[in-house]
Amino acid sequence: MNWSYSGYRQFQKCNRQWYYSNIVAHHAAKDPFRKEVTVLSKLKTIDAWRGEIVDQLISEVIIGKIRKDRGLDIDKLLWVADRKFDEQYEFALNKKYREPNVILSDYNKFSAIIDLDNDQALDKTVLNRVRNDIHQSIRNFMSREDLIDYLRTGTQWLTQRDLQYPFSKFRAKGRPDLIVFFEDEPPHIFDWKVHTFAAKTYQDQLLSYALALSKVIDIKPHKDFPQELSEYDVRHYKLTEFQLLVNEIRSYSITDYDLSSTENNIASGLLAMYRVGANRKYSDCSHEEFPTTFDPSNCEKCSFKSICK
Repeated sequence: MNWSYSGYRQFQKCNRQWYYSNIVAHHAAKDPFRKEVTVLSKLKTIDAWRGEIVDQLISEVIIGKIRKDRGLDIDKLLWVADRKFDEQYEFALNKKYREPNVILSDYNKFSAIIDLDNDQALDKTVLNRVRNDIHQSIRNFMSREDLIDYLRTGTQWLTQRDLQYPFSKFRAKGRPDLIVFFEDEPPHIFDWKVHTFAAKTYQDQLLSYALALSKVIDIKPHKDFPQELSEYDVRHYKLTEFQLLVNEIRSYSITDYDLSSTENNIASGLLAMYRVGANRKYSDCSHEEFPTTFDPSNCEKCSFKSICK
C-alpha cells in the first residue's frame, strides 16, 4: 500500500474512487471488468487534460532545451502546444484508447477525456478556452526571464521523477514536476499548476516532495543523483509553486514543524487507508468495503459513474 499526495486526496474525496483507481485498475488485467475500470481510470476532465499538456510542454520541451543549453522561441512553443492539443484531442475524440489490443504506454499523444468517452460533444467555446489557457500558461512561463535564467544555472534537471521510500510497513512516494540540482546549492523542487483562480496553495504537496527526496537521498540515492546531496539538510531545500494561469510564483521555506506535520499527515493517511482495507489485493476485497463520497458534487466529473452504484 502506497501513500502519495494526489492518491490520498482522491481517497479523502471518495474511498470508492480510490479503490477503482488503485486496486481494480491494472495495466495487465485480462478480466473484462478490470480492463474497463483501467480505461475509466485514464479518463480526465477537460481542465485536467489542459494541465497535462502544459506539464508536457514544460517538462519535454522547455526543460529539454534548458538541459541542452538551447534558446527558447515562444512562437515555436505555441506551435508545439497546438500540435499536441490537436493530436491528443483527435485521439480522445476517436476513443483510440478503446481499440482492441491497444497498449496505452505506446502512445505519447495519449489522452482520454470524460465528456468525449460519454459521447458528450465539447463546445467550440470550451475548446477555444482550453487552447487559450494553454497558450497563456506558456506565455506566462516565458515572461519569467529571471526564472529561466536561474534554471539554466542548474547542473541537473529531473522531470517527473518517482521518489519512493519505506514508511512504517508501507511506502510513501512523490513525483515532483521538476527537481533542479546545483553545484554548490541545495536542491530546488518545482510544481507547475494550471488553475483558473489559483485560490488554493500547495505548500503541503511540495513539503511531501521535499520529505520524499530527503528520504531517498538518505536511504538509497538514485544512480544519477549528485554525490554531495547528503550534505544538504532538508530544511534548506527550496520549494516553488508556479500558478501559471495567474502568473504567480509562490516560494515556501521548510521548518521542523513542517516536516513533523508532513510525517504525521502521511501516518494518519496510511492508517485511514489501512482501516478500510486499502492494503489488500483485488481478490481479497469488495467495492462495498470502500464507502462512496458524502458530497454529490464529487460525482459530477467522476470517471467511474457508469460502474459505481
